[in-house]
Amino acid sequence: MKVRAWTSWLACAATTFLMAACGGGGGGGSSAPTTPNAGTATPLTYSVKMSLASGEVGVGRTITISALAIDSNGVDVTSNTSFAWTSGENSIATVVPSATTPGSALVTGVAVGTTTVQVVATVKAADNSTVTLPAQTATMTVVPASAVSYSLSIPNSNLSMSDGQVLPVKVSLIDSNGVDVSSSVNNWAWSSSGSAVQVTANQNSASLKASNSSATSIASANVSVSVTAPDGHALGGVIAVTVQKNGSFTYRVVTTQGGQPVDALQVLNGYPAKFSARVLRNDDQDATADFDGTWTYTSTSPTLSASEAAGTHDVTVSTSLPNGTGPVQSVLAVTAVSTRIAARPTANLNVTEQPKWALVNDAQQPLTLLMITPVPIPVTARMKNLGNDVQYTACTNWAWTSTGPVALSPGFTPNQQYASPTGVGDFTITATCTTVADQTPLKLTFAGTVK
Repeated sequence: MKVRAWTSWLACAATTFLMAACGGGGGGGSSAPTTPNAGTATPLTYSVKMSLASGEVGVGRTITISALAIDSNGVDVTSNTSFAWTSGENSIATVVPSATTPGSALVTGVAVGTTTVQVVATVKAADNSTVTLPAQTATMTVVPASAVSYSLSIPNSNLSMSDGQVLPVKVSLIDSNGVDVSSSVNNWAWSSSGSAVQVTANQNSASLKASNSSATSIASANVSVSVTAPDGHALGGVIAVTVQKNGSFTYRVVTTQGGQPVDALQVLNGYPAKFSARVLRNDDQDATADFDGTWTYTSTSPTLSASEAAGTHDVTVSTSLPNGTGPVQSVLAVTAVSTRIAARPTANLNVTEQPKWALVNDAQQPLTLLMITPVPIPVTARMKNLGNDVQYTACTNWAWTSTGPVALSPGFTPNQQYASPTGVGDFTITATCTTVADQTPLKLTFAGTVK
């Protein structure tokens, strides 16, 4: 399956609106809605959440902003909602709604400065009546085209949990080159808007514990995370959590690369990225097989495409963006679909096409070494600038590390090493360097197995 579409994501931030629940098919968690008892149903109410309270974009660059509409049963009603987007200062940043995906819009930096982006959501109810919700506003800072900008990558911005469940979450700080710079800052702050979720945090990771004392209704809370980026601008996001009490299962999509959780990818023309997706139930059981429908992979970028390997949810992400252009940042949304379960959990990945600088591997992945013939093989990290080849001398401070049953020895150039097997099992080899031109840190990890 190959899908090209518009969706939305960026750094999320808490709004001041009370959300009775956040689940359904948006964000990253989902559960079947609770059905009121006959004769006791109460009218539905609605709330809207913007994905951004404050954001950052470079002049001439584009980011995605989104809004999510949810009813008081925790059902995502974004598809039945119209969104009117406006920019406070079109001379600083423009905002254009997506033509295909409700709730998403593209913000483009025009000139250095600060402005606001506003959205007004109007929900169409089942009886065709409409409800217009109060306007939501985000602050947008536009930086020079040559400057590095930053955004938060939140894989699951909506989570549905069960009473007593403890769930680990992680948020990443991604720069406009697609590099994870989370460890470069230490001022991360987490909080919960209510007793339904308790937060225990450590830097950009946290543990969420759900609580709901009601036997008949759901509870909710917004988990806020904020950080000051290296350029001094504050970024904030929110994970909207619904806590179920009725014992129903809840689900979330998890994305991994090389067996490790991943929420950001770099993709170059001719160098696709790969990841795997699966669904976990609230008891941590793998429920991927229950989601037997056609999964969707939608992106805010028209030059980005994703395709599954037959019979799996192993995904290859490719770009058609020409060499010499970019970088372009977008969000790839992975939505799991079932023919038997109403839930439609979603996870988001931050994708950078044609990053300004990148290290790439021309060897087949994963690497395979044989103990029966322990011959060293060369491992080379090649440099790219907007997809074009550049000499390894454009980087300095080359360093190599490894884990697992493999030993490294120097190659003919600093960007090359020879790998020799020392035992049987999985291994990784990591190359790092810093660009001479603008001191951008680069990193490339090779995964492999010794048989």
